Amino acid sequence: MIRRYGLGLFAGLTAAVLLLPSAADAGVVPATVFTIIGETEVYTKEGGGGRPMGRIAPYQSVTLAPDGPFDWYDERPQDPWLKVSTWLGSQWIRDDDRVLYGEFKEQTQTLTLIGTTRLFSRPDYGAATGESLAPQQVVSTASIGYAPKYITNTLSAMAQSGTWYRIETSWRGPVWIANPALMEEVKAEVVDYDVLLTGQESAYPLPYAEGEGDKLEAGIVRASARWEDRAIPFAAKLWYKVKLPQGERWIQPEHESLENYRGEQKPIELKTKTRYFEEPNLTYDRTRWLEPGTYPVVESFGDWRRIETPDGAKWIYPKRVLMERPEGILPVQETIRISGRTQTYYFPHNAEPCHTEGFFAPQEVQAFEKWTSPEGVVWYHITTFSGEEWVPEKPLGQTG
Repeated sequence: MIRRYGLGLFAGLTAAVLLLPSAADAGVVPATVFTIIGETEVYTKEGGGGRPMGRIAPYQSVTLAPDGPFDWYDERPQDPWLKVSTWLGSQWIRDDDRVLYGEFKEQTQTLTLIGTTRLFSRPDYGAATGESLAPQQVVSTASIGYAPKYITNTLSAMAQSGTWYRIETSWRGPVWIANPALMEEVKAEVVDYDVLLTGQESAYPLPYAEGEGDKLEAGIVRASARWEDRAIPFAAKLWYKVKLPQGERWIQPEHESLENYRGEQKPIELKTKTRYFEEPNLTYDRTRWLEPGTYPVVESFGDWRRIETPDGAKWIYPKRVLMERPEGILPVQETIRISGRTQTYYFPHNAEPCHTEGFFAPQEVQAFEKWTSPEGVVWYHITTFSGEEWVPEKPLGQTG
């Protein structure tokens, strides 16, 4: 089922931390590149002492010296230092709030802000100007993709990573913005289908939930685009671009929604027993079956059908019907022998094993159904302590 939330996108620690994606094609952040955002003294030895050998002015990037100690996971000391490569050779700098872990890149590009965006005098969350920009296009002249200075786990590392952009303003000159919501990052997929909204939703001019938005009652809307916003690690948000009387709007359903929805009344014929579901989600529950027959179809989305049954409306997945209950199954009362080599399956085909070899002890069991595949494979339906399962007469692949 397509719900209001997407599946979380799990990235490995290496991808999430050592190479950090930055927005709007700003590049990636090598793990051993640092950006100076405030004038920083350089010294010949760790801890400083005496007069500095020189100073590094902002905004410049330096790299870790070849022999510089560095570890993402070590507890940070009270007074941390970094050994970096400079025009004076390998030198030491204090690792304080004048240093960002990330690379400074000068690049002019146009960015389209889709939400209210705070301004900073420098790339430092403690340097807010108290001003903000409304959604608009701005010109960025530089960016810094940054990472945290200490990593405890992948999730926190991703949450503390991002991109600073330097932009030009007419009244204040260059200022900085952090991790803005950008239209350039909206990689929407073009679609053309109905979406069923099951609750009241809010519609916005842009795919950004700011303010109350226009209220949209439960019902069917026509979607022209679909976008999964993965800006927050492991918490993707699903947006639809829809056509409303007031024009095109974006909605991010807070309630359950069904995409590719079709209301139907055409009946469907089930030629064999068919599993049914309370929701359009495939499971391995094999206790709910409808008898063969013709059923009215109430609605559809994708390959799912919601049909009227004596027990109310239920969901079925017609594409799997003959795979799960092929025609020609016969009732039997046969005793078969299983052993440590026996492998069972949820259904009479080899794509979905239930219990693998080595699970069962040698024993005799009673089969209550039997089916022979077009290839001549004989299958028996048996009951185990974990439910009904199918077992081939001979291990699959064995002949004679």
